Amino acid sequence: MQYIGGLAQQVRKSAIHDGEPRRCDYEALNSFTNTNDESSGGFIEPSGSQSFSEVDLNDTAEFSKQGLLGAKRIALFGSIVCVANNIAGPGMVVLPRVYQEAGWVVPSAVLVVVCVASSLAATYLVDAMARIPGNSRFQRRIEFVNIFDEYWGATGMQIAQAMFIINMMAQTVSSIVANAQVVDSFIVFLNPYRTTYALEVFPPPHFISWSPPLEVIPAAAAAQHSREAAALCHEVNAVPFADLPGAEGRLLVSLGYVFLALLLVPMSNMNLDDNVIIQKVSFYMLVVLSIEFLVQFWAQGLTHHTVPAFGTNYSHVVGSILFNYAFIAIIPSWLNEKRQDVSVNLTVWTSTVGSTVLYILTGLMGACAYTRAEGNFLNALSNECSPLVTRVSAFLFAFGIIGLGIPFNCIVTRYSLLVGRVCGPRSSSFWAVWFPWLVSWLVYGGGLFNEVIAWSGDLDLGPINFVLPIMVSLTAVGVGTWGFRGKADKEARPSGEAAPKYGLAQIAQEEDEEDEVNRPTSVEPLPPFLRRWQRPIGAAAAALLCLGILASVVSHSSRAFGVLRK
Repeated sequence: MQYIGGLAQQVRKSAIHDGEPRRCDYEALNSFTNTNDESSGGFIEPSGSQSFSEVDLNDTAEFSKQGLLGAKRIALFGSIVCVANNIAGPGMVVLPRVYQEAGWVVPSAVLVVVCVASSLAATYLVDAMARIPGNSRFQRRIEFVNIFDEYWGATGMQIAQAMFIINMMAQTVSSIVANAQVVDSFIVFLNPYRTTYALEVFPPPHFISWSPPLEVIPAAAAAQHSREAAALCHEVNAVPFADLPGAEGRLLVSLGYVFLALLLVPMSNMNLDDNVIIQKVSFYMLVVLSIEFLVQFWAQGLTHHTVPAFGTNYSHVVGSILFNYAFIAIIPSWLNEKRQDVSVNLTVWTSTVGSTVLYILTGLMGACAYTRAEGNFLNALSNECSPLVTRVSAFLFAFGIIGLGIPFNCIVTRYSLLVGRVCGPRSSSFWAVWFPWLVSWLVYGGGLFNEVIAWSGDLDLGPINFVLPIMVSLTAVGVGTWGFRGKADKEARPSGEAAPKYGLAQIAQEEDEEDEVNRPTSVEPLPPFLRRWQRPIGAAAAALLCLGILASVVSHSSRAFGVLRK
């Protein structure tokens, strides 16, 4: 944390010339923000917009000229594609196992609740962005961590920056591992010798090979003729390198891992607007392949495992599901490059509701179709026990959906490090693009993969994607600054006069002109009839999420402690 804070301070000092911070041309800026006033829909510019902030627009303009940042070119369909693809990540592949362990009631209920909560967190965060001085129509380049700098100051930004980096790294690492395992299965599929290879780093470095267990071959042949034989075939562990002695203690770099890096690293150095075409291809694949998987679950038979209403292990429910909806942190990067006519609410709610329906169907049908669901269900769909079309679909899903999401995460992380002034162009590329590939092989083992998803969802992805965005949005509408004082507050009240403060449960009164809730922005997170309740609803959502995260941590910790005692 101190290291990140120190870097940020050094960069801020470098932005000062002759004792004064560099600022943009306000006359030109105000001319720009006041043009086409009708496009704002009559929304009120937040107070203090004329003084702007210390964010150096000269730097972001220069970054854009150098091709390090993208332009506002993403249309509505491209926007839905970007958000939906980010939701449909590696957390999706563990849902069948979650349903087998926890039953169908709790995971389904949590999915619906988190769908609503994540949508509110995203739209609340955008509302807070629109309330930043000079940004009513998102004309400034503000990344996720800059929002906390505006409302909570340097300390709040440093906390958010550290958690944001962990969040993006966890998603990227888990995507790399889930994808690499399936690419290794694809190599076995293509190789006439039915083998893939790896460099085992520890114990002593040496090359090893892996082939499916011998019993899989006759079982796979029988699986093509009956559902019962297919179910028995899937009980054999056919995950690459997972059946080797001491598999979870092995550290190895597989051939699939290397191939994946060679394909995806170049894409990770693109800009977000340039990446949209790739994201659209990924979205089409998501729709088509998800339908194929559901058909395969039905063809496999939905009677091989009876999913009870309530299960016995809830330790992975909240963490894994939060992991699926951890898209809020990428919203500012998308917002900076979407076209002005694109609706934030339509984009967010369409993406989350559609994804939730897909998640429930995938989790429940996948849990019913297999006697023992893998932690990564793509391993079951891609092994030799599945029909040829399903195996090919699993390979395409791994690369086309999860794999192509890796460059997206890397781009967003690079933007945040660059615009947040934590790193320069070269350093931000190293930490965002190269570093995840240098460490992901450490958790290639399946057990560690599941734990990374569950624990990171509990401890980091939940707070940074849900709780903190709602908290900072409540600060934007007059709730206390939680011990911080950001630049937006200082500029709005340069005299030091205390700004009006409102309680978490306080409903806005229409006659109170000082209340920010009564100053609608271009993005209204709630329908007009609920606008007065913006603070109570946000506080309730944050409290509910905190309770869910706490319950998940306690359940997960208790189970982990029980395993250690055994």
